This record gives sequence, C-alpha cells and structure tokens, in this order.
Amino acid sequence: MGVDSLRIERVLRSLVAASEGNYSVRIPLEDVDDEFLEMEVGINFLLEELLVRRKENEAQREEIIAGAKQIAAQSAALVAALSTPIIVVWPGVLALPLIGPIDSERASHISATLLARVTAERATHVILDLTGVDRVETQTLTALLRMIRSLRLIGAACFVTGISARGARQIVELGVEAAHFRSLSRVSDALALVLAEKTVKRGDTRHFTAPP
Repeated sequence: MGVDSLRIERVLRSLVAASEGNYSVRIPLEDVDDEFLEMEVGINFLLEELLVRRKENEAQREEIIAGAKQIAAQSAALVAALSTPIIVVWPGVLALPLIGPIDSERASHISATLLARVTAERATHVILDLTGVDRVETQTLTALLRMIRSLRLIGAACFVTGISARGARQIVELGVEAAHFRSLSRVSDALALVLAEKTVKRGDTRHFTAPP
C-alpha cells in the first residue's frame, strides 16, 4: 500500500521548518498502522527533544549572561572602591590618596563617595593627597575645586597635599587662587596642622609638629 502525497508533504514541511530552526511544526498523525506512521511518530519525537534541548540551552545561556553581568557589576564596584581608598587617619579626619588620571566620571564618583563618607563619619577635616597624580588636567582641577567647596558647605575643612611642581605650574596657569584651598607638602604636615587645630579647640596648649 503506497503513502499518499499529503502525508509526504507534511513530513517535508516539518523537516524544512526544522532545518530553519523551527521545531514546533509537528506532523499530523493519521489513524493508520503502517511503517510510515512509525517514521512520522519518530520525527515528532525528535522535534520535541530538539525543542526541549534548545529551551534548556537558552535558559543556561541566560544564566551565564546574568552571572557575567553580576561579576562585571561586582568587579566595577571593587575597582571603584579601590580607586577611592578613603582612610580614617584620626577620629574625624579622613585622608584620600588619589592615584592616576581623573576624568569627569571618576571625579564625580570620588566626590559622591567622599561626601557620603564625611557625612557618615561626621568628619571635620579631609586631606586630599595628590602625590600619585602627575598631571592636573583642567577638568580634574575644576572637579577638585567643586569637591572642596562641597566639603566646606557640609562643615569639613580640606587640605591638599602632594601637588607636584608641574601640577603647581598648571594651577597657576589656570588662574586658580591659593585661597580656594590650603596646600601642604606632605600628608604628615596636614595631619600635624589638623591635630594642632583640634588641640587648640580643646584648650590644650601642647604643640604638634609634623614628623621629619
């Protein structure tokens, strides 16, 4: 007994769809019992297995992508934390050593992080150390001055240390007045001055000097 052309056409349609990645086109089964029916059932079963496997692969891929995004976010957070190493050098005194180039995005992050930390710690003094910053770009200086003004608005005095000779020339060339911030050579100099100010406020007459 031969197989009619309609059944063959259905099989071909299903196989063509599968070759294009569409495994949802099933072969309608006739109420007959022949060898062609076994093949039709087998093809439908194979298509179902392929569809299940593809869904599993897509789910695994989504999990991998989600995991990669989470790792990237954690890495970004770690890099951001390492790029803004705020140190408590004395109760109420924070130090922030800046290293490397500072673009507008990093400057914005540094400012937000520092202001939040000053508020949380109720810090009265902040020491910005620029020893690791070789070149002070215009946008960097502008961002630093904005940060210093923000610190003053929330009641924290700011000291800038470690300005290089090149950085000092750039600051002068940019026309920034020294009155905008207090500049010292070393962090230890700034810390000694801070401790002296704190001591005077407490009424202690002892004198603090910077270590050699």
